[in-house]
Amino acid sequence: MKIENIEQIFERYQEKKIRLETISGQKTYVFRNNRNILDGKLIKQVIDFFANIRKRHLSLKYIRLSIFLDLGKVRIADKLSYSVLECLVYQQIVEGYSVQVYYIPETSIETKGIEFSCLNYLNPASKYFVQDKKQRESRFFKNFDIYQAQFNKYRKWISPKNTSYLSDFSSDLIYLFRNQSKFINAYNHKQYEYDDRMVKKLSNTISELVGNAIEHGQSNCLIDIDISHNFIHKDYEDKQFGAINIVILNFSKINFGDKVKNKILSDDFSNNERYQLVSDAYAIHSGMFDENYSEEVFWYIASIQDKISGRQDNFNNGGKGCTDLLKSIQEFAYLDYCYMMSGNDILKLNKNFLELDDDGFIGFNNSSFKLHMPNHTTYAKSPVYLPGVAYNLNFILEEKEK
Repeated sequence: MKIENIEQIFERYQEKKIRLETISGQKTYVFRNNRNILDGKLIKQVIDFFANIRKRHLSLKYIRLSIFLDLGKVRIADKLSYSVLECLVYQQIVEGYSVQVYYIPETSIETKGIEFSCLNYLNPASKYFVQDKKQRESRFFKNFDIYQAQFNKYRKWISPKNTSYLSDFSSDLIYLFRNQSKFINAYNHKQYEYDDRMVKKLSNTISELVGNAIEHGQSNCLIDIDISHNFIHKDYEDKQFGAINIVILNFSKINFGDKVKNKILSDDFSNNERYQLVSDAYAIHSGMFDENYSEEVFWYIASIQDKISGRQDNFNNGGKGCTDLLKSIQEFAYLDYCYMMSGNDILKLNKNFLELDDDGFIGFNNSSFKLHMPNHTTYAKSPVYLPGVAYNLNFILEEKEK
């Protein structure tokens, strides 16, 4: 399988010296981690490391030496962090490098999904690691493409060429969320259930977000879901909780807000109230942009509004606003941690700032999309430049045993 457009992630990098060590009698490119958390800063270091190896090979025609990433003992920041790492490693192997990734993860309810990661097959500290290179890479590739554990893991790459993917995908998710279990031992398992209204809303929301990502990016899209069970929260000791952790990842030459931006700036919308309001808002916000609140953040927010579409032939309709969809799920969640990113910008989908204003827009400020800039806590800069769009969605939900 080809990850479309991932090469672009290596185009912005810092030149650094590459460490060479002899491992098992072979010269090896080695990355030694000096951080205790797998987050955007560490991912940026890995991107720089890989990019310098790629440059060295292309310019000097070096043979492809093996690569060893020594991440050591690390706390996993979130699901998106290790999902991007999986893609970076995959691309190196596809290009002919042998890669091992040594790590001992510290996880939480939001990040236990790394226990199912395809990186396990490349990790010398994992029980799934084998010495045979072809065998471990074959297992890595198999679980990178499509992986569905019996109860608590779903992973799939979806192509924009498959026109029926959304209906099939939504049905898959409803089945997944309605059939949750956890093995107690080799012979017994517990079954769990969630509110069925939430199941339907969550399935529809994820499908809509995947559809939005593919429409904006026009390239294949990763959907990765893992579900953890049987957790107790210190503030709700009489209840039992599970976590649904979701990554949607699409590498593209087109960043998330680009299509809406190009459409708004190249046409007259005096006869269309919603599009004209976005145009007017841009004129007002142009005087507010700075190194923190960038123009890109404005267009991300504009692009996730209800009935705003980047398609040139679509003026009267638009996808259901993804913030509205997410808010409907957040109503069921005791805790949630949701954000999206595109380019260097992160937009935090905090339910406290997802209220509609008087114009029917979400301004991420609980006042006015048109007149006021978003609250400064709702956006941030990422050390990683991610071409395309990614969502990291985490919901802590009450669950009951069947």
